[in-house]
Amino acid sequence: MKKLFGASLLAAGLALSSVAQAAPTLLNVSYDVMRDFYKDYNAAFQKHWQAEHNENITLQMSFGGSSKQARSVIDGLPADVITMNMATDINALADNGKLVPDNWVTRLPNNSAPFT
Repeated sequence: MKKLFGASLLAAGLALSSVAQAAPTLLNVSYDVMRDFYKDYNAAFQKHWQAEHNENITLQMSFGGSSKQARSVIDGLPADVITMNMATDINALADNGKLVPDNWVTRLPNNSAPFT
């Protein structure tokens, strides 16, 4: 019985240590057109994260229509990053849950548009 108990504790300890060492995961919820962009960008970001933090990171993506993606986040999809292309969808994130600041347009140069 003691051997079984000891083996169980060892197995539990090994399982917990592997969970503790798992790479952090970020979920980016984005609009479908960006799918090809993130294939390259995610690999570059992972290298940057490794260099800055000395740890690997796992990136997960959710792609779909911009409004549908915004609605999914409003309804509880636990996004770490949200990349949207329509001001109406970003406003929905601000208005329905305060997921982005109300002044998101004026916080950054060029009306917070990184490209046109």
